[in-house]
Amino acid sequence: MATMHLDAEAKAELHSEAEKLIARYESPLETVKALMAYNCELETQILALAHRYPGLVAISYDPTPPMLG
Repeated sequence: MATMHLDAEAKAELHSEAEKLIARYESPLETVKALMAYNCELETQILALAHRYPGLVAISYDPTPPMLG
């Protein structure tokens, strides 16, 4: 999983978009599906930027497997 460091304005914008999606759906499951699709769209855009501008975006992955507590 990648780690992204966002400034306060970017965090507020993402939070606003998530709230819009949550308000649009009645079912929690449908809301989660919409949020997952939105997240995939953002990841795709980030990967496209990283490919087009290698110096702009650095993508790295933490090799540590997830831990369940």
